[in-house]
Amino acid sequence: MSNLIRLLFIVIISNAGGEGKTLLAQLIQALLQLAGDPVIMLDGDPGNQAAKVADDNAKVVGWGVDAIKAPDILAATNHAHVILDLGANSLASAREIVELLPALRTTFAEASYRTVAFMPVSTNKIGAVEAIKTLASKIEGFERLFVKVNRDNSRAFGGTLEGDDVIDVGHLRPGFQAYIRQPGQTMANAVAHPPKGFGLAAAQVAEWMRDFAAQPPVLDLIGSIPKTLGQHDRPVAVPGFPVNVIEHATDAALTENIRRTRVTQAIARAGFTPEGLRKVAALIESGNL
Repeated sequence: MSNLIRLLFIVIISNAGGEGKTLLAQLIQALLQLAGDPVIMLDGDPGNQAAKVADDNAKVVGWGVDAIKAPDILAATNHAHVILDLGANSLASAREIVELLPALRTTFAEASYRTVAFMPVSTNKIGAVEAIKTLASKIEGFERLFVKVNRDNSRAFGGTLEGDDVIDVGHLRPGFQAYIRQPGQTMANAVAHPPKGFGLAAAQVAEWMRDFAAQPPVLDLIGSIPKTLGQHDRPVAVPGFPVNVIEHATDAALTENIRRTRVTQAIARAGFTPEGLRKVAALIESGNL
């Protein structure tokens, strides 16, 4: 078990699709699991049930005629951290969610849970920053954290979102996302017990997780960075060429990617001239590059 004093009830909510909610939910879940803590994921998306797809063990929360009450949810999840992944526009589209969310916060708080709302916003979406600020005003009683998800590696958020209540999720390339989302895989297992041929991918994902976990607001929640994230050699070499599919995330593919990256960087240092290219060629031939 980790050194956390209180269990966490975490709600992840946005007012648009494609903001990185489910990836963020998986990330927080994995950090808590790597610390040895039990975590239950609740999928409150009445549409695509993305959390259920990402985690086979996620429990679907029913709305409408099949709705369950806050005490029932607490009883089913007691003695574990709880992450509720809400769908886009949940507060606007489902009256039951609007009514149940405050009841959930009160019920879990009375059971000594720490209640936190994560509100992600991703890059290159016009008006998204202002919209998430408006949404925040509707989330009452929770500790609130804004999350800037660098979805496309542009860091173009189209608005000002700064402060002690703002954290960042770095860009995780599509090939690494495909690696952690293989059938039967979890992010925690992908890092702690990588399958044969994916050790380098595990190191890349672990470094991405570590960067997120090291931020003060996150450390305040999880207590410390899980030791598992430091088991690989650091610094981790960053591949300079695309990692777009899982085939790009194998050890063989990443080794070649990183080799080509080093060659390209050496050419940039030596100069793209006949003399510079000869220097780099000599390094390659001598086995020093």
